[in-house]
Amino acid sequence: MTNAISAMRPDYRNTLFAWLLLLVFETTSQLALKIGGEALAHLPFGLAWLMQAASNPWVIVGVFGYLGAFSAWMVILDRIPLSFGFPLTAVVMLVVAIASHYVFGEELTPWRLVGIGLIVAGVVVMGGGDG
Repeated sequence: MTNAISAMRPDYRNTLFAWLLLLVFETTSQLALKIGGEALAHLPFGLAWLMQAASNPWVIVGVFGYLGAFSAWMVILDRIPLSFGFPLTAVVMLVVAIASHYVFGEELTPWRLVGIGLIVAGVVVMGGGDG
């Protein structure tokens, strides 16, 4: 990961902080939208559904989470190459899977854990070198 760190501008601490914010905002958005979506499940998609979604506090939290993630992502893109940064967004899948396990009781089956491990391994491989 030394090459990855050196690909960042000198203010890498701010970049790492932006990554942490991205993880927090993305995870919060996914969890909030899951809760909001469950509250809307009884309605067919249409105008009534949109009106309920627009006034659901969890959906609103999800939307603001995406705005926060967008802001963090813009900071990250300003500081690191896209070809390095974009694969790192896969780490969000790991964090969301773990959070979903604790918040919703979703099962982390062995196959899901293998898949998450492969994703993380891929991120490490993509970010670990220049060639």
